[in-house]
Formats: sequence, structure tokens, C-alpha cells
Amino acid sequence: MVEILLVPLITAVISDIFIKNKRLVWFLFLISNGYILYKLYSLYGKWDLTYILNTDYQIFGAKLSLGLSNNPLGWYFAFFSAVVTLVIAIFSIGFNTNSKGNVAPIWMLIIFANLGIFYAADWITFFMMWELMGWTSFFAITNGNTKALDGAKYYLALSLLGGSSMLIAILLLGAYTKTFIIITSAYRLIQLFNLAEGVFTTILLLFIMAFFIKSAIFPFYMWPSKVYAVGPEDYIAFMSSVMIKYGIYPMAIFIVPVIGNLQLPKIFNAGNWMQYFIGYLGALSAVVGTLLAMFQTDMKKLFAYSSVANMGYILLGFASMSIVGFEGSLFHVVNHIVLKAAIFLSLAAVVYRTGESEMHKLGGLVYKMPITFLTFLFGIIAAAGIPPLNGFGSKWMIIQALMEKKMVVLVISMVFASTGAFMYLFRALVSIFLGQLPERYKDVKEVPYTMSIPMIIMMGLMLLIGVVPGVVMKPLTIALDALGYKVDIATWTTLSSSFKNATIDLKIVFYMFAMGIVVAALMYLFGNKSETIPQHDNYTAGENPIEWGVDADKFNYSYSFYQPFKEMFDPLFERISIDRFFSSIGKNFEYISPTIQGLYKRGEGAVLLFSIGVLLFILGGWIL
Repeated sequence: MVEILLVPLITAVISDIFIKNKRLVWFLFLISNGYILYKLYSLYGKWDLTYILNTDYQIFGAKLSLGLSNNPLGWYFAFFSAVVTLVIAIFSIGFNTNSKGNVAPIWMLIIFANLGIFYAADWITFFMMWELMGWTSFFAITNGNTKALDGAKYYLALSLLGGSSMLIAILLLGAYTKTFIIITSAYRLIQLFNLAEGVFTTILLLFIMAFFIKSAIFPFYMWPSKVYAVGPEDYIAFMSSVMIKYGIYPMAIFIVPVIGNLQLPKIFNAGNWMQYFIGYLGALSAVVGTLLAMFQTDMKKLFAYSSVANMGYILLGFASMSIVGFEGSLFHVVNHIVLKAAIFLSLAAVVYRTGESEMHKLGGLVYKMPITFLTFLFGIIAAAGIPPLNGFGSKWMIIQALMEKKMVVLVISMVFASTGAFMYLFRALVSIFLGQLPERYKDVKEVPYTMSIPMIIMMGLMLLIGVVPGVVMKPLTIALDALGYKVDIATWTTLSSSFKNATIDLKIVFYMFAMGIVVAALMYLFGNKSETIPQHDNYTAGENPIEWGVDADKFNYSYSFYQPFKEMFDPLFERISIDRFFSSIGKNFEYISPTIQGLYKRGEGAVLLFSIGVLLFILGGWIL
């Protein structure tokens, strides 16, 4: 089991040595990810595998040990992440042929940290991998691009805030539970609730803050739009699909079991205050992410906010504290990994050929890049939760779980967000691929086969999981069963609801859609033949743009696609701006830092700062 972490680490070192040889580096990147997937497949079911390095040291009375464990839920996250990462690795070979930077060595370090997070048996190992993932991401985002520096700094600052929050929580947890083992600490934290409720709440909120920051949950929903718009497109496909789940995994393995086992009074005969706390933050993430996605002109920013909304859906399933909602959320984790990777690969292909990500400057690429268009189309259909693709099943399970728990407001928020998704997904489709083809893109071609094949694979995965959800649900239910959850082992094509005898067979749903496609094809073949209209006529209703005093490229309505909605919600976002709040904190630090620097340079100032540090250390030790 240890070698699964050694492979990406060794590959990162070798890649850095031969960094100028791009072909060798990306070949090693591909081979390493292939081996990781194979090794994870071989570890399936071997849940008793552990590797613990015990030490003689203690921190606040808790024994310090570093270890790895083949935890069933960690395996689930790691395996399906590895599947998509391998597909992205194939895509990256073609994408990075002519690029100036080389993110592969740093990316391998992040994959090393990725596996360490999912396989960590204790909080110390988990924290070290978490921090490694945080600062290496800064270099992966910038990748020699000075324009990406502001976004990377923003991400790093929030990562440091989350890491500090987690470190305090871990130290408090060790001091009060006398263990750093993740599973054991969860049971002891539940017992602590009855003894010291204030300490319990503090530890839980500090952990939740760290996890919410990493998964862009409200009020930390801003960083994806700042990062995804500027980072390397292939790496952003990995970041938006896999890395944004790093906060979801510890929520599933630690926070949900803790809250689910507390005996708290219910509100409105539905859930306790902790469930509603998680649920309302999930609802805000879903709704705010959806609204902000509608108003973006940059396609990468649009789907950054889409990721925020989807993290909200996952949190809503957790809030139900039912096995169906829990399964639905974990099912949506994989669905989102697959569909978001597909969408961002298609966007990367568009940027690769056009060099443009502003949607109103694109258009008409459907015939120029048909495979890219189909991948994007499959991705947005899945993201909208339309059968027979994979986004439908998990959303259905989460909504059913919330309805069964009578959490009406949360149900309404999820339905609103899912419906709103149609609006921003339709805008992206129309703006990028349909309508007018600008003159400057008349010679654009489809991307090379090394990039086309991965997109075809992603389309196949979206359809396969949508029709046969058992390829994901069977491993998931077996993993949950091994952890002690009372679950029925899933069938290949059927999903179960929270309601009695309520099931859905996605195979039948697929047959219905297939029949509809056949009927539509017959109507097209034997109906009246349509007349092909030049793309330039789409925006001018057959008129000549010259007569209107503009050229065809400027006659584009997609820039202000939802202007009436934007004007309606602008006052709300102007009044409540979390981004402005964090930006003001950053500016204050900029003002304060020269003063602190001046104190440090002067001898008496250095003594003063040292004295304050010693005093804080003594006070902290006394409090703990």
C-alpha cells in the first residue's frame, strides 16, 4: 500500500530532473497515473490493510503516530478520482505540446498529497498532506503565468486560513480525546459532547471551516472563479473535478458520522440545528453559485460557480442525515468528478484552438469542433440532471431524502438551483458553439486525437453511469457496508428512494429516451427537408449587418444574455458581498505589514515581538 504513494513522489522528482524533455515528462505522468489506478483496483476489498509508524512522542497527552489505512470510503474517493485523472493525463499529452510551462512535476506532488489525504489514518498525516496540497497548488495555478498570480494568492491565503483552523482543531481534538486516529477520534468526540459541549462545538466548527474553504462552500465560494479563469486548462479540469472534493471527504468520514450520532432536539419535527446549519449553507452555495453562474461572460468562471452550486447539492444530501441522502451525496461526488472533467476538457479544447474563453467572442464552433461540442453537450445535460446521463440519479436521491425528512426550504432551494442550471448551461451552449461563427475562427479545426479520445471516453462514462449506476453504487454500498452503515447492496440499474417501495429503473428511462431519439430521427429523415441558413444570418434575421452600421462579429447578443435577471439581483449582491469583505481584510494586512516590518528591523521592535510571542505561547499552554 505504501508504494501507491511512493510512485507519484518518485515520478515528481524524476520529472523535475528531466523537466526540459516534455515528451518524457508527460509520458511518465501518464504511466504513473495508470499504475496508480491499477494499484487502487487491486486494493478493493482489502479493508484491513494498514501501515502505522508509532513514535514515543505525545502532543497534549495524545500519542503521535503516522499511518495509512485502506479505508473503504477513502478508497472510493481515490479510485474514481484516479479514473478521471488518467483520462485527463491522456488529454494533457496533446494539450501541452506547445505550451510554455510544465506543470507535470508539481501536479504529481498534488496527486501524492491527494492519495495521502484519502488514505491517512490519523489527523497528523492528513494535515501534512493537506498542507502539501495547498502550497503546491499555488505553483500549479501560476505555472509561470504572472496573470495567474493574484488568483493563486487568493487561493493560498484562504488555504492558509483553512489550514490554521484545522491545525487548532486537531490540537484541541488530541488534547480532549487523547488520540489523533481519525475514526477513533470521531467516537470520542461524540462522547465529549456530553462533557464539554462548548469545546465540542469549537472543534467541530474549526474543522468545518477548513473543509468548507477547500470545497468552496458558502461563504468561501469566491476562489474557484478567480483560479479557474487563469490556471492551466488541463490542470483546472483536475482541480474543478477532483481537488474541490478534498473538503467533502472529511465531511463524509468524520463530520457526518459525528453529527448523525448526536441526540439533539429536532426543529419542526425534521432535523436538529446542526443539520440545518449544514443544510442552509449548502442551500446558499447552490443558489448563489447558480445565480452568479448566470451572469458570467467567461466560460471558465461560469463553470467555476457551477462547481460551487454542485458542492451545495452534496452538502444538502449530508444535511438530510439519512442513508439515501448520504449515498446520493457520495454518488454525486463521482458524478460531478466525471461531468465537470468532461466540461472542462471541452473548454480546454476550445481555448487550445481559439485562445479565447470569453463566450461573447466565440460562437458557431459546432461544425468546426464536433467532438468537443458533443462532449460539452453531454456534460451540460449531465450537469442539468437530465436522464439518461449521470447527473440525474444522484440529484434524484438527494431530493427524495430531503422530501422524506420534510426539509421543505432545502428542497425548494435545490429545485431552484437545478432549474436555474438550465439557464446558465443554455447560455454557454448558445454562446460558444451555436450562432454566428466569427471570421477569425473560420479555419479552426478539431483538436488532435490525443485530446479527442479522452473526451470520447468521458462521454462514454457519463452515459454508462447514467444508465448503469451500479458501476459506482455497488462499490459505494459495499464500502459503506464495511464501515457499518445499514445499506442494501445496489443493483446495476435501479436506485432506491427514502420513501417506501419507491425505486427508479434507469434502464427503462434509457429505453424511453432511445425511443424518442429514434422517432426524432425518422421525422428528420422522412419529413420536409430544412433549408440551411448561413451562420451570419442567425443574429441579423436575414438582414445585412453592413446596413446596420456594424460588422457580423459585433452583432452578438450573448454578452448581456440575462441582463434583466442581472439587474434584478445586482442590488442584493452589491449589498452582501463576501468577496469585498475578504478583499478589505487583505488591504488592511497590506497597510499593517510595513509597520510590522519596521518594528522587526529595529532592535527594540524585534524584542517586543519576541516577548509577545512568548506570552501568547504561555497563555496558549495554560488554556489548553
